[in-house]
Amino acid sequence: MAMKSLNRVLAIEPPHSLPAAFEECLVTFLDFERWVILAWTDIRLRYRRTVLGPWWATLSTGAMIGSVGLVFGGIFGNDSSKYMPFFAAGMIIWTFISGLLLEGCGVFMQVAGLIKSIPAPLVLHVYRMLGRQAVVLAHHLILMVLMWAIFRWSLSWELLLAVPGLVLVSVALTGASLALGILCARFRDIQPIAATLVQFLFLLTPIVWMPQTLRGGAAARLLLRGNPLYDLVEVVRGPLLGEPPPVQTWLIAILAAGVSLGLGLALYSRFRHRVPYWL
Repeated sequence: MAMKSLNRVLAIEPPHSLPAAFEECLVTFLDFERWVILAWTDIRLRYRRTVLGPWWATLSTGAMIGSVGLVFGGIFGNDSSKYMPFFAAGMIIWTFISGLLLEGCGVFMQVAGLIKSIPAPLVLHVYRMLGRQAVVLAHHLILMVLMWAIFRWSLSWELLLAVPGLVLVSVALTGASLALGILCARFRDIQPIAATLVQFLFLLTPIVWMPQTLRGGAAARLLLRGNPLYDLVEVVRGPLLGEPPPVQTWLIAILAAGVSLGLGLALYSRFRHRVPYWL
């Protein structure tokens, strides 16, 4: 039924039109059983013949949070009961963001054989990648439960605000992955540039350091507020820590998600039929 609807829309709309691209993305997303099964199969194949499976990534992240958090918490002179949950939540969300951005650069190149041999919407592979990263994120969130068991900060119903925050982050990263996947398929030099840029943004985003420790006056504050990744991180981290973000943070996150998705759809509508020839 979903494919019939997609074929009907493509027969009405020009192949390079934005409505046709949006409809293709929407119909493919609603056919979630297909990309969820593909994502789960990828996870099983990646960790086959291992004892802990995806928990190895969680253990690695937990060890890094414990070691780096204690060291940098001491360097910055922060209260461990506040800094450790802050750093853990930020690191877990950043792992999700950076994983999607870096993997998104090669999302089409990694499955070039499938794209050339099996007719399927290209966005299916983006959703498949999103599903893989969501499984890893779900495992990492167990670390926040352990953090709460240790430091016991207050929580309320505002914790549920992390769900729409995570939706905004996923929308923004879907658009960014579409754009990066298409651009990197055409210009291979963009992938190492993106990897360097992600490392640079990690240092600029309050993950290791807390915003209240920032010095430098108005210029430093402008640098902080001009980084939309901070707002995307905060709409998830804030509710997890019992501190709902202000309205301004939500508005910037919504704007960032809309711009990212719009850019991804624009490139997808214009160049999705050329990607197989670039691979």
